[in-house]
Amino acid sequence: MATLGSRLITKETQWHANMTEQNHLGAALIAKPYVFTETMDKLFSAQNYYSDNPLSSILTSVKSGEETITSTEWEWELKGANTRPLVVIENVEPTSNTTLGKFKTTFKIKLDENWFVPGDEISPGTSSKKYLCRIQDEVQRHGDGWVYTVRLMSDDPQAFLPVQYLRPGQQWSKFFSQYGEAAEQSGSTQYSLPITLRNKMGKFRKKYKVTDYASTEVLRVAIPDTKGNFHKSWIKYAEVEFWQEWYRELERGRWYSRSTETVLDANGRPIRSYPGIQEQLEDSHIHRYSFLTTKLIEEYLMDIFYGRVKPGKGRSIKGFTGEYGMLAFHRAVTDWMNKSGFIRNVEVFTDKLSRDYTGNTIGLEAGFQFVRYNMANGSSLELIHNPLYDDRTIHHEIDPITGFPVESQRITFLDFSGENGKSNIKIMNKQDGFAFTYINGLFGPYGPIKGGTSAHSGAYYEMHCDKTEGLHIHDITKCGELLLARA
Repeated sequence: MATLGSRLITKETQWHANMTEQNHLGAALIAKPYVFTETMDKLFSAQNYYSDNPLSSILTSVKSGEETITSTEWEWELKGANTRPLVVIENVEPTSNTTLGKFKTTFKIKLDENWFVPGDEISPGTSSKKYLCRIQDEVQRHGDGWVYTVRLMSDDPQAFLPVQYLRPGQQWSKFFSQYGEAAEQSGSTQYSLPITLRNKMGKFRKKYKVTDYASTEVLRVAIPDTKGNFHKSWIKYAEVEFWQEWYRELERGRWYSRSTETVLDANGRPIRSYPGIQEQLEDSHIHRYSFLTTKLIEEYLMDIFYGRVKPGKGRSIKGFTGEYGMLAFHRAVTDWMNKSGFIRNVEVFTDKLSRDYTGNTIGLEAGFQFVRYNMANGSSLELIHNPLYDDRTIHHEIDPITGFPVESQRITFLDFSGENGKSNIKIMNKQDGFAFTYINGLFGPYGPIKGGTSAHSGAYYEMHCDKTEGLHIHDITKCGELLLARA
């Protein structure tokens, strides 16, 4: 990594926080108009508060990406699979019986629930269904489980079930129910009950102070704001900086906040922080990799989609990653293309480019970058750059191989699609949970206080901001992360 040598630095200014004084303006050469010629380095008219906050930008633009509620906690129900297999608890057959069901005899299976009934046909799930068994009698309670009496669905007297399928942990699933003529019994029905989940909000606060001299300092060079309006006072510049930091911190919270209720504030009350995306996804599809390949991506996404989304329908997912993650993705797809024997069309990857030194010859530019990978079965992955993953001011763990933050190679897969067109991920705002105020001294945001009352006698004013919010992921099993792992 290149560093700026000390011999190249002509002047360093001190950083400051919270209180903006005239000294800070002068030290930063902002209050000395003769230093400037035409413009300042920061042109806020070309930026947006959400310019480096991709998650916030997406959620504030999609349908139902934000929701406002009156409470700081919320619950929701998530329905799981319609059916699930039952699990063998123990082998209740004699140890000498190693040919279960031979000569068309019945045998017993002890499972964890009493969901099956006589007539249900169950199987240990082998590729060959020759071990399909029918339940013959009513289930019997047996200690911590239930005993089923079954018989192999076979007319072969030599057919038997290997004893390995009665070992604890073996799963048995119902396929269907069959009966004879004039039957009075009927097969079982399994009901999938929803899981109730709960999440909560956290409180963010931020402040800044501006002294009397700083608030009245007039700049010769006007500073543009996000709406293109120009201002010659420091306060507009300070507020733009404040709000950009505010939204950046909210974005960080939505990714990195950790839930807690036992850490106490200065007033003795608990800090009820909420779980951010990374904490919520710790129970989702997590895979650690050392080298990114297209095969790894395909098999990883297969784990998410398999058996849940029909091939070719809705298998489109977005991956948030850092700059090096985007490079690793590009290299992975390029390597796949080279090994697949594809021939690159020069007309697609090159273009004409003339320069003074090319003269009458034709100059060319070449290059491309893969940002989307379309796979088999209709799966598609699109990468989105997440600047937070590249931020060296908060990520100090460096990958010894690349020299860049390990976080820059994290890929977070988020599925925003939900039921009835609603977003699977949303920002949860508390009703009336946002407030900001100026605390005036002898000066306020609009100049000196000439008469009236003030909150304090200082020649400065403060601005405080307070917001209560949370982040909701309805179904985390539709999301996941690929994490870089180094030995």
